[in-house]
Formats: sequence, structure tokens, C-alpha cells
Amino acid sequence: MLVGKTGAYLHFLRVLFRMLIRLQEVEVYDEDELGAGQSSESKQEGPAKHGTMSVMLTKFAAHNAFHHCDQCHHYREAGPVTQVSDYTFHSYTVSSPRLAEELQLHFLIPKSKEHHFIFSQQGRHLESIRLPLVSDKGPDLLKSPIFTPTRGRQEHGLLNIFHAMEGAAHLHILVVKEYEMPLYRKYWPNHILLVLPAAFNSSGVGAARFLIKELSHHNLERERSRQEAQGRRRKDVWPFVVMMDDSCVLWNAHQPEEQSSVSLKAVLQHLEATPKITLYALCGVRKWSSQLTARRLASPFSRCHLHHFVMLNVDLTQNVQYDLNRYTCEEVDFNLQAHSSGLLLCRFNSFSLMKKRIPSGGHRDFSVTPKILVSESPAPISPSQYVCAPDSEHVLLAAPPHFLLEKFLQHSGHRLFPKAVRNHSHPVLSIDSYLNIGPEVLVCYMSSRPQSVCVDHRGVVFSGLLLYLADSFVVPSLLSKFRFLKGATLCVISQDRSSLRQTIVRLELEDEWQFRLRDEFQTANCSEDQPLYFLTGRHI
Repeated sequence: MLVGKTGAYLHFLRVLFRMLIRLQEVEVYDEDELGAGQSSESKQEGPAKHGTMSVMLTKFAAHNAFHHCDQCHHYREAGPVTQVSDYTFHSYTVSSPRLAEELQLHFLIPKSKEHHFIFSQQGRHLESIRLPLVSDKGPDLLKSPIFTPTRGRQEHGLLNIFHAMEGAAHLHILVVKEYEMPLYRKYWPNHILLVLPAAFNSSGVGAARFLIKELSHHNLERERSRQEAQGRRRKDVWPFVVMMDDSCVLWNAHQPEEQSSVSLKAVLQHLEATPKITLYALCGVRKWSSQLTARRLASPFSRCHLHHFVMLNVDLTQNVQYDLNRYTCEEVDFNLQAHSSGLLLCRFNSFSLMKKRIPSGGHRDFSVTPKILVSESPAPISPSQYVCAPDSEHVLLAAPPHFLLEKFLQHSGHRLFPKAVRNHSHPVLSIDSYLNIGPEVLVCYMSSRPQSVCVDHRGVVFSGLLLYLADSFVVPSLLSKFRFLKGATLCVISQDRSSLRQTIVRLELEDEWQFRLRDEFQTANCSEDQPLYFLTGRHI
């Protein structure tokens, strides 16, 4: 009898041990990225079919709301009773040529974090976020404010970076939708919240990044003026902010055939201490993959795409904008714009970032449903149904037009550009914007701006042309510089039906391309939701 009980106890202990080990593991993405040797003007990015791998957490990991320990409980948890008076609410006005009107952003600031901000003497009006000087030094100094856009992940987002920062003081701001503010405030009562206006409740991460960057640039100018009045030079104010995803879990340092876990603090301090760092527009690190350790470090730095964790120079990138209508690939689009503007992008290859697989939240939570429900359990809607012919009897959908367009192109790009499928010698030409048109189609990005840096396209014959909301810089003389295969596909996307026709006429597209009435489409939205329109044609 005793032997039987001992066996049961041992089995229980083994199960308990396995559970404890499992709690110390995290599932991270394991994927190769665009290599440093590939052109940053060309980008092939498919739907999110990523490999994953389980790794052990280290003492430098970022954690979600379920992590509790004696070291960081004061960082994450509020006191016994958190009153509304323990926070202060402040407005911050942002304007931009891209916005029709000024926007009021709202900060929710715990009293314990007010020292990061400058307030007016009268009325406690928020004037700016404190910024250090480029020359400031210190063993625990972290200069860059960290902004984390987050949606639907108040429990599962890795928003506790106390251990990742080795307990050092830092400024971390969560950027949330208005309707989710109470949830984030409940789970993260000691965090600063930047609440986006209600008009952006259905917007994607592109809008969040756009507003973070606009806010940061306004703040830099205010801080320069404030510190100039104190006798400092404007150019000496620290111009960087960090944009970090809510799924960043671990950071690594890489030596030849060796990998070691390091803190976010160590990575940031290394980047911030780089000589002449203010000459760079964007800095970042590699995306981790299991192949990194096996490879030799070809170069300590690369000029290439940066994702998920970016140190952004808001001064140098003043004229480069995130697309506020984007739901995916907004960073790729921004990287390409910055590069074509002649700005320097630098990836520090001796560091890598691990991203945790989080099944919930982010843009994955965006459900597409019929505008008018005729049954309680409607049939699933495939991305091919996200567009329709204008004035048709198609089922209209309750989802943002830009979201429907992006998902349709990602799913059906190979049908839209058949001559480009697995045909890397004849890519699709996209001017001024990058859109993901699926894993089988290579896209070549070109800028229409004067003096822009573009890939040498001499000798390249393109299999398609993608014009997304083409502006006045796109002119017939620009398009005449490019050669296309016979039967190549043209896709012109516009905000409305009228501007679509005006673009066709203005760019004299009918001289080179053949159009049919049945090749006009719109996103499957009702008229009050302002559908996007696009027309396809074939090269003559």
C-alpha cells in the first residue's frame, strides 16, 4: 500500500515539476527575416504563417499581467485602494498637414509618474514630456521615452518591463484606444496611458504610430524651446523615441557561435551611446531566429528593414509619415519611405529580439461581419468577398475599408497580378507605398519624390503597376520611365469613384493600358462607410 502511495506521490511531483518548467517557457517566433544582402526597395512579405519555438524565460524577460513577484509588485500594482485622484488627466493637442483638424490626445498619468512631464505654473496644464540632452550620461540613464501601441491585450500584452530594464527608471507610455482605456487602467494602474481620440477606435496600428510620431515631434519642439530658454542649444535635446510592440519578450547579444540573454536596458543604452547616433533616422535590432547562432556575423551593422522595436529620430524623420490608414506592414512602408528619402537606417546585428506568440489581441481581433445580420450565426466571409463590383447586390460588410483592402490584396494578390507569381525577374512596381500582395509576388518600391534614392530599374521589365492613392508627384513622365510586360496588370486605388476616374485621365493611363467596365471594384462597404475604389487594366 505504501509503495502505491509513493508511486502516486512521485507521479504527482513529476507532473508538478513539468508544470513549473512549462511556466518558465515562452513560445517565440522563429523566422528568417529579409537578409542584409537583399535590396530594401524590394520586399516580399506573406500572410502571418510563422514558425515558433519554445525557449526558457530569463531574468530579463518582459511579462504580462499574470506575473507577480516581490521585486516588481510596486511597479505593476497600485496601492490597496486606487482612487481617481491618484491619476491626473491631461490633454495634448496635435496638428499635422495629414489631419483635417487638430486632435486632442489624452494622457492618464499616475501621480507617481508626473515627474516625467512639464506642467504650467497656473492650471497644471501639460506642456511637454521631459527630454534629456544628447550629452547626458549615467549608469542607469535611459534617454528615450518608450511608446507601446497595444490593443486587446490588457492581460496578455508584455507591458511589465521592470525586469527587462533591470529595475532602472524609465518612461514607458501605453498607447490605447479610448474604449479600452478602463481595462488598461484596471490591469496597469501604475502605467502612463496615452488615449487616442474616439475617431480612431476602429483604426489600425498605423494610426497609433502616426500619432505617436506626431506627438513626439511636437514635444521635441516644445522641449527645445523650453531648454533653449535655459541656455541650452536646441540641437542638444535628445531627439529619439522608442516604439516597441507589446509582444517583445527577450533580447539577446550575439558573438561568433554564441548567444546570451541581455536586458532591454543594456540594448537601449548600447544604441543610445553609439557615436554620432543623431545622424541616424531609425535604429533597431535583428529579429531572432534559431539559425542566428549557427551563422557567422557577416557585419556588425546593416542598412535594412527594422521591425517591432525601433529607436526613431523624430527630428530627421519629420517629413516621413506612417500611413495612418494601415493595419499591417506599416513599418515596411515607413522604412521604404525613409530609405528613399536618403535617411540612414541602422540595424545592430549583434542584438536580436524575441517576440512572443500571443494568440489574442492586435489586428487579429478584427472580425468582419455583414453590415446587416440576417441570422444569428452568419457564414464565414472569405477575404475574396471583401471587395465587390460597384452597385452590385453583394453582401456589405461592417469593417473599415482600408482593412478590407489590405486583407483582400494579401489574399488575392496572386490573382490580381498573375504574371508576377513566382516571377522574381519581373516584379510588381509600387509607387510611393508598400502593400502586401501575398507571398508569391515580389514588389519593387519606387518613390516619386524628386532627389529620392531608388533602386536601379534599368533593364527591369515589370509584371504589374500598383498605384495606391497616387498624389500629384505621380505624373505621366514618371510612369513613362518604366517598362512593362505585355499583358501586365495595372491596379489603381482611390478614395472614391470620382478621384479614380480623375487619376486615370490625369496620368494618361488609357494610352498604355486597356480597361473594362467589369474590372472596377470597391471594398464591400456601404456608401456612408466611404468604400475605396480600384480599377484594374492590362498593358497593351
